[in-house]
Amino acid sequence: MKPSQTLIPTLWVVLLIGQFCLSQTKELDSLQNLMKTADDTTQVKLLRSQSIAIRSLDVEKSIDLIQQSIEKSREIEYAQGEIKGIYTLALTHGMTSNYVESLEYLKQCLELTKQHNDFDTLINLFNTFGIIYKRIGDYPTSQEYYLEGLKIADSVQYYEDVHFIYGNLGLLYDKMDEDEKAIENYQKAIDSYQRSVENYGRAYSETFKSSMYADMAEIDLKHKDYDAALEKLLPAATIFQNNNSTLQLSQVYSNIGLCYLNLKQWSLSEDYLLKSLQTAIKHSLKQEIALAYENLANLMFQQNKMENALEYSNKNLEALKVMGEYENKQKAHDLAAQIHEQIGNYGKANEHLKQSMVYQDSLLNETKVKEIQNLQILHDVYIKDRELKENELQMALLGSEISLNNKRMTYLIIISLLLLFSASLLYFRFRSKKKSNAVLLEKNTLISEQNQTIESMNKELEKRMLRAQMNPHFIFNSLNSIQSLIHANDRENALNYLCKFSKLLRQVLESSINISLLLSEEIKLLKIYVELEALRFDNSFQYVFHIDENLDVDAHEVPMLLVQPYIENAIIHGLMPKEGSKQLNLYFNDSPEFIECIIEDNGVGISSNQNKKQSDRISRGMSITEKRIDALKKFTNLDLVQIENLNKGTATGTRVTILIPKED
Repeated sequence: MKPSQTLIPTLWVVLLIGQFCLSQTKELDSLQNLMKTADDTTQVKLLRSQSIAIRSLDVEKSIDLIQQSIEKSREIEYAQGEIKGIYTLALTHGMTSNYVESLEYLKQCLELTKQHNDFDTLINLFNTFGIIYKRIGDYPTSQEYYLEGLKIADSVQYYEDVHFIYGNLGLLYDKMDEDEKAIENYQKAIDSYQRSVENYGRAYSETFKSSMYADMAEIDLKHKDYDAALEKLLPAATIFQNNNSTLQLSQVYSNIGLCYLNLKQWSLSEDYLLKSLQTAIKHSLKQEIALAYENLANLMFQQNKMENALEYSNKNLEALKVMGEYENKQKAHDLAAQIHEQIGNYGKANEHLKQSMVYQDSLLNETKVKEIQNLQILHDVYIKDRELKENELQMALLGSEISLNNKRMTYLIIISLLLLFSASLLYFRFRSKKKSNAVLLEKNTLISEQNQTIESMNKELEKRMLRAQMNPHFIFNSLNSIQSLIHANDRENALNYLCKFSKLLRQVLESSINISLLLSEEIKLLKIYVELEALRFDNSFQYVFHIDENLDVDAHEVPMLLVQPYIENAIIHGLMPKEGSKQLNLYFNDSPEFIECIIEDNGVGISSNQNKKQSDRISRGMSITEKRIDALKKFTNLDLVQIENLNKGTATGTRVTILIPKED
């Protein structure tokens, strides 16, 4: 685009921002003038209006004003003013991503609305709860609040705003990949909106309905049903255009262009993608501008129009310099790399590919940080909320009906208690001995069951404790190996070792919540570990894994890294001191009750280095492993570990046999 063409929208944005700030200032001045002559309740409303008006410009000032509104409401005992003030304060904190404070104020507001039977606000509160929990990634809790809001609306027969809840439920189910439920709730949102227009005099607008169809079209796109998506998107585009819904219009144009792109209708695709770009530029929608350039670059690439593809790709990268998430930047550089590679500019392609990898790593880090932040938010929320109990809301009827029901319930409870007391006296008089024996037997049975449960829990906790001690020991040993390679200035092997170690560490961490894991996964971990040890010692020994063909490695679970310390001993204390060829064999055999693991080496054996072992401090890993073996012995009376010397001619070695009980 020429410089003269970019000048007009830029000036338009500057004028628009100036006009917006001017209108905000005029509105604030007008509200402040009204405050001078307003009565108490009007002052409460004006303070709240000022807070909302200034929220996008000065959050701290906005919070101060709304707190003044809340305090004023309490002074004059204006319940509705207090409810709306606290609700506005919760929304303000939510808009600034301060979700812990937002949820705290929402809970305060919830108590007040229940006390004053403000059902309209109550329904909106549950909708807001659902939105916040969705933003922090707690989808089950978000779903509970949305459904509770709908339940309350049904109980009080008030449906004016439920279409918002159905729409948000549709978005939530879409995020949870429950597409059928998402579509069902989008349709319910449309139907309930129509009823709201008919029953509550709401001004009818096609925009909401079109938004729901646009969201349903997103699901069609996900399933590559482009014709179905177009049936929804094309009418929606007309509605958004007629109602000047610029952001939604740009997004719908973009999705229509993608549909035609995937249908290989290049001309139509280009028309709609250019419409999306023009709309985005006209209204300074930076994210949509970058997306339009990316889609146009991809369109030209698909048609092998590399010159045009490169032009749009460069504009996309330029737009993303000042904004855009790591994911968008990674995709942009990846597409640029493909274009340059197709052109034959391999140097540029390599540069973009490297940049794509950098952003991919940054995206992973950003995702992890966001997950940690969300977990911290949830932790803070649940700490504050730990003393509160979750009860099902029972909506009260009007005052006289509530009083009458309470009296009836009281009389019913008194009569029931009297009848129960009388029946109890008669029962104990004629059946006291039999009852006592039955109760005693029941208690003994219960105690026995509880003892078994406690014993089982103790065994489980003991396994977890020993496993938790084992993992750090194993990780520290591996880190020591990496350190030794770095000290030896062996960069290539250090890097290779580090890659394998990261792969191993990832598998260990993914299995960290489990006490045991499948034998197949355990063997994979051990293979990576032995690979690492071989690399550490310059491949000075050979190793072979022998898996019994009758052993179903995917059917049995074993304690994680149970045999690793024995392998480590075989390598370090058996093979490494030996001169000449070194061989390590690992066998996994099947037997009716056990998995037999044999670790066999042709090293120096036990007797030749026995004196040295006696002088060395006992290995921390072996100490932990012995405790884990002792824990397994509780399930059998057999000796689960046997260690013996091998003497084959002039060679010597060691065989360690470990019997791992099969779990039912």
